[in-house]
Amino acid sequence: MPAAIPHALLTAFQNANYAVHAPGAHISLRIGRHSAGLAALLAQYGQPSIAILTAFNPLAIVASDNENRSAQESLLRAARALALPCLDGENSAADGDGPSEPTVAVLGISRVQAQDLARQFRQLAFVYADVGAIPEMIWVGQQAAA
Repeated sequence: MPAAIPHALLTAFQNANYAVHAPGAHISLRIGRHSAGLAALLAQYGQPSIAILTAFNPLAIVASDNENRSAQESLLRAARALALPCLDGENSAADGDGPSEPTVAVLGISRVQAQDLARQFRQLAFVYADVGAIPEMIWVGQQAAA
C-alpha cells in the first residue's frame, strides 16, 4: 500500500463494499474475500477477470456533482470502447454511512488496461479479480490530496 495515502483513506478503500449489478443478481464484493457470485459471473460471461472502476472524486478530492457525472460518463465511454462486457455497480462505505459512488465493472479487462483507465481518470486505486474470484485493491501510484 502506498505510504503517501493517509491510513484512514487506505482503511476506507480496503473495507468498502463493491457492488456489481449483474442481470438477475446483485453481487457484493469485499477485498480479500472469495465471492461465489463473482466466480459465477466470470464463468457466465466466459471472462477471466474483472475490474471495478470509478471516475468520481479524482485523487480522493471531492468534486462537484457535475464534474463527477461528466468524468463517469467519459469513463463509461472509454470502458465500452474496449468492446468488453460492462456492468454498472457502486462503491459504498463499509458501515453504509456516506454517499456511494457509481462504478463500471469491466469483464475480461487486463490489469494493465484497468490501471491505464484508473490513471487516466486520476484514481488512487481500483478493484481487480481474476478467475480465483478474490477481489484485490490495486493501488495506482498517484498521490492523494493532503
